[in-house]
Amino acid sequence: MPVAKSLKVMVVDDQQSMRGLARQCLKRMGIVNVSLAASGDAALKELQSAKFDVVISDLNMPGMSGVDLAKEVKAHPVLNSVLFLLATSEMYREQAEEGIVDHFVAKPFSVADLKGALEEKLGALS
Repeated sequence: MPVAKSLKVMVVDDQQSMRGLARQCLKRMGIVNVSLAASGDAALKELQSAKFDVVISDLNMPGMSGVDLAKEVKAHPVLNSVLFLLATSEMYREQAEEGIVDHFVAKPFSVADLKGALEEKLGALS
């Protein structure tokens, strides 16, 4: 059972409002160690220089998409153990379920949605 406050999470979204929403949802779950990135390229650089437990990424972003970021993370010998959640609208769910990402979260998500996705993969958060 992971301790929420010990998790380190990277939120990747080109929309500042969605990054803020994700941060607030995570904070309400007790996850306070949250880094934000506005692009897949920026996220990948940070992921390669610091250890993260979870990445929550938007699908549609300029430059590197969320799926492209997931492919880079999962192909990396060190980063491949990071839990990768793809957050996007329900209409893009099939792209999220191609076996590249670990879980799909429909946007806009709630605290309960995000907590459910994390707990399904990590176990109950304390």
